[in-house]
Amino acid sequence: ARSVAATAFETFADYAAFEKALREANDEVDMRLLAFGLMPNHWHLVLWPRKEGDLSEYMRWLTNTHTRRWHLAHGTVGTGPLPSGR
Repeated sequence: ARSVAATAFETFADYAAFEKALREANDEVDMRLLAFGLMPNHWHLVLWPRKEGDLSEYMRWLTNTHTRRWHLAHGTVGTGPLPSGR
């Protein structure tokens, strides 16, 4: 069983996939990503939105994409959100 606190990034590939998703998120929403930090169970982003609504749209796309891809990579599709939540 997985620990609730250790689910966002389990392998190097998980970190690389999230960095790819960060790049792709900018294609979806024109966001200024100033800095980011990734820990095994969460991440921190310093973002500078260009217009109203960009922050929520960017985070929606990023978290949904990361969750879907994580489940696909770990064979847990259909089990709901990541155990550690947002």
